[in-house]
Formats: sequence, structure tokens, C-alpha cells
Amino acid sequence: MNRLVPLALFVVVLTSGCTVPILGIDIPIPFLGGDVVEQDVNDVIVIRSLEAIPNEVDSGGVSRIVAGIENVGNRIIGGEEGVRVELFDYCEGLFTPKVIACPGGSVEGRAERQMILGEQESTVCILDKILPGEIVPVMWTVCQNRADPVKVRTVCPENGMKVLVRYKYDTNSVTTVSLISLSEMQRQMIERTYRPTNSYISVGTGPIKPYLTVEDMQPVPVFDIMPGHEITDPEGRVTSGTDPNVLNARTVLKLQLKNLGSGQLDTKVRGEGYSQPVIGILGSQIEVIGIGEPGDDLQPVKAEGDDITCIFDPGDAGIGPQSSENWNNKVIRFVGDESSPFHCQIDLSPLRGQVSMETTRLLRVNVKDYDYVITKSVLLTVNPKIAA
Repeated sequence: MNRLVPLALFVVVLTSGCTVPILGIDIPIPFLGGDVVEQDVNDVIVIRSLEAIPNEVDSGGVSRIVAGIENVGNRIIGGEEGVRVELFDYCEGLFTPKVIACPGGSVEGRAERQMILGEQESTVCILDKILPGEIVPVMWTVCQNRADPVKVRTVCPENGMKVLVRYKYDTNSVTTVSLISLSEMQRQMIERTYRPTNSYISVGTGPIKPYLTVEDMQPVPVFDIMPGHEITDPEGRVTSGTDPNVLNARTVLKLQLKNLGSGQLDTKVRGEGYSQPVIGILGSQIEVIGIGEPGDDLQPVKAEGDDITCIFDPGDAGIGPQSSENWNNKVIRFVGDESSPFHCQIDLSPLRGQVSMETTRLLRVNVKDYDYVITKSVLLTVNPKIAA
């Protein structure tokens, strides 16, 4: 990593019987554990059941596809766009589908086929909302085309007719960061009570999970290197307390998104470097707030050296000056089930007068208005009619 290692990494040196350069105190090395992570439900909308009734029909026959759509989350799902439930990949031409049950919603047909072929075909049910714990039954009839009777036993598609559910959601997470003042760190060092701490991370409901971690050892000091002192980092670089360009009351945050649901992200965005819409999440959809004075409204986290919202960067070293517009237009894409990690170095020096001993502050992340799709399939078999 090409960044100055923050002071917290120097204060607790990871070798036995080390001396802290500022304080001149030998300290023991405690056992270092990991962050405590708790997370809520991943899939908030599930296809609880999907049946073909009957699951075998004769040529020219009719079956019903019945899907039970459940909200297992803790808030109403729907809103302006509703919840889209669609029968797709139903072996078009062999079957003609029609929505016959869409409780509390509206039906979308395929107008082009109705105009050209005169078929009353509809595949989409838009549910206005689904309450927490509610299971909404959506039903289609699928009629095997009598004009094209099957001659042999047929399963089409071979892996089953598919039902898709598309909904919009946002997911929040909370990360704690522990801060410490110079006087309190001195006291703990002298009394040999200093112990590194870890973050508590709680991630809310939703399939796309934001994880914000504090990359430096905690508690993070909110003081600068004292004038006249020098600290040598593990790579042999010397940092002087007389260097006006060095801010040591800082830390680095890492943000990473993970898809822990059973479906796929389906948000189409157009951002920096893309001429056509792609599947991803824009930086403008991610809000990181916190650090502020207790009792105040939480404010956007500020990047070091800039009076702007923290802009995350895929590099290890943080960002340097950029405009918030650059971050807002950045497209975050997934490789497999997770995004690349993004880093931001933040300045904690404004908190010097607010941390008299040791305190814990909250960092909150909100991933807003992303679209998510889940699917499920059911087999339907068509048998040829037995000749009389």
C-alpha cells in the first residue's frame, strides 16, 4: 500500500516488548480478534411456492401456474413501481399464457401479440404492495396451442416455466469506530490497560449488503504526532511531527458491496466510462454518514483535504482531491457476488476537542433504490392425445 501508515498502527507495535516512540512506554501485545458482524435477512421477497395444476395436460389442454409471493422482511415492499411478477420463458408458441389472479395489482399484456394475432395474452402482474409477512397468490392459465398439437410427450422449457419477481429495495448498515484521546492513551499505556478494540457491524435486511470497515487498529487516536518527535513505520519511512503536511488524526474506511441474496442485481445505470446502460450501482446511490457530534444530525463523512462527501476509490491509498460528481457517476459492478473494495481516507482532526477520553461513534451506510430479481421454475408436461 502506498500510503502513510496512520498513527494507530505505530502506537501499538506488533512485536513483543515494544516501546511506543511518543510515550516511551513498553506495552504487552494483546490478542487481536476480528470485527463482530451481524446481519439480517438477505432475501426480503421470496417465491414461497410455485405449482403447475395439473402438472401434466393433454395436447390442447389448460393448466394453471400458481405462485405464492411472500414478503419476509419487516417493511412494506412496493411503492411507485410496485412489485413486478412475470411468467417468462414459457415456450412461446406452444403455450398462450394469461394472468387470471393479481390481487391488489394490475395486469400488463403483450399488446403487439394481441394486435397481430388477436390473442388475449398477458404475462405480467404488477402488485401495488406486499405487507410484511403477507403471501400474495398470483395465477396464470397456460393453454396449449390447439392449432399446433404435440405429437410426442413434451416438456418445454426442459428446465421448467419460469416466474420472475422484480422489486426495488434499499439496505442500511452500521459500523462502530472507537476513538481515543492522547491523555487517555497515555493513561492506559502507563496502567497497562490498553487493549485494541474491534468494530461492531450490523447489516440490515436486503440482498445487496454494504460492509464498511475501519482499516486501522482501534481505538483510532485523534491527535497528531507531537512536535519534535519522529516515528518510523514498518517500511522504514520516517514521519516527523514538524511536517505541516502530515495529518495523523485520520483513518481509512473500506466499503464493499456483496450480493447475498438468491437472485441478481437488476439496476441499469449509465455512468463514468459507459456509453450504454449496464447493471450496477452508482456512487450517488450510496450514502455514508456519521462521525458527527453526539446529538447533532449525522453529516456525510468528509474526505481528508476536501470539504466534500467521502469519495471511495478502488486503489489502496485513498483518493486525494476529487469532486463529488466523480464519485456520483462511478459505476460499481459486481464480479461474482461482490464488488471491488473501495477506500477513503478521512480526517479526524476536527474531533480533537470532542474526544476527552475514549468514545465510540457510528458510521452508517445506505444503498438506495436498487432493483433486484429472483426467479423460480416449475415443470409442465404435455402429452399427445390418444387417437380414437
